[in-house]
Amino acid sequence: MPTVLLTGANGFLATHVLKCLVEDTFDVVGTVRSEAKADDVFGAHPEFRSSVRLVVVPDMSAPGAYDKVFEGTQFDFIIHTAAPVPDGGGTDFDRDFLGPGAQGNLELLRAAQKYCKSLKHFTYTGSLVTVYDVTKPLDGRVLRSTDWNPVSVEVARQLQHPAASYMISKTLAEKALWDFVEKEKPSFGVSVLSVPLIIGPPLQHLRQNASGKSQFNMSADLFYSTFLKPVSGADGPSQPLYIGYIDVRDLAVLHVQSIIKGGTENRRLLLASPEPFLAKMVLEILADKFPQLKDRLSSVRAAAIVANKEQDADHRLKVDDSEAKQLFGGNIYRPLEQTVVDTATRLLALE
Repeated sequence: MPTVLLTGANGFLATHVLKCLVEDTFDVVGTVRSEAKADDVFGAHPEFRSSVRLVVVPDMSAPGAYDKVFEGTQFDFIIHTAAPVPDGGGTDFDRDFLGPGAQGNLELLRAAQKYCKSLKHFTYTGSLVTVYDVTKPLDGRVLRSTDWNPVSVEVARQLQHPAASYMISKTLAEKALWDFVEKEKPSFGVSVLSVPLIIGPPLQHLRQNASGKSQFNMSADLFYSTFLKPVSGADGPSQPLYIGYIDVRDLAVLHVQSIIKGGTENRRLLLASPEPFLAKMVLEILADKFPQLKDRLSSVRAAAIVANKEQDADHRLKVDDSEAKQLFGGNIYRPLEQTVVDTATRLLALE
């Protein structure tokens, strides 16, 4: 069977990709940043052991970071999901975001070109934050694959804010990838899946934070903190709200499709569910499907969320995903209700 290299194999999205690859009988080599993270993967999914090998890459931006991954293994495909995320663990732009992002991409691409003569395709998990100017309102604009976020490195260094650093580092990381493709003209195809907020039921176990307390991964924690976490008095949600999303399970399938389907070579494919991720809609679904959560879904919480200006219809995320639909088929997104119900069910079970 074909062999796939999956980076960041313990991540929220990557775990779903790993599940899809195993079910499709691929042989998989995954990278993680520590032995503890490898133990987490196999601890949650012992069924992966027979077809998955995990390799520790502690610093993906280090020179030769991936050399040992390619020793003795020829890969048919690479799915690169690993990226620095704004989880509060680091705030220095150059050290915590720029290096692991852009330099990490280049280290992997160079290693693939040097060692892997059998490689057919390389898929990178991009982000829609690379596509639009985050300093300006959307105002009904349709985002297209030719658009780019113009915010500069200088702004990121000045702000030293995790969210801003993430947005700019993802842009620079993707540009580094396309520059490599243009200059080096690798023998393998490259595609980028540019996506909004990723939501869905996590496959991982709860993780331990620095203080030893159990917590969800970042995406699941955002959903839980905004919609499910018990509140008292006038407490409202502390998390920012998003206006576009994709279900993690749909995105995992599309990652696998991107490496095996023809026509994805050198494509920047934008993806986003046609349904907006509006708090009012999420709350209505939760109230209908989980009546036992009535006390949590208080009118105070609902009012605080719905009042957010990003819920205005004119500010909803509009994406031209016609290329992706043409390549993968028109019905590539599941309904918002299914995403919300499945996510809530899983998170409540993990409480």
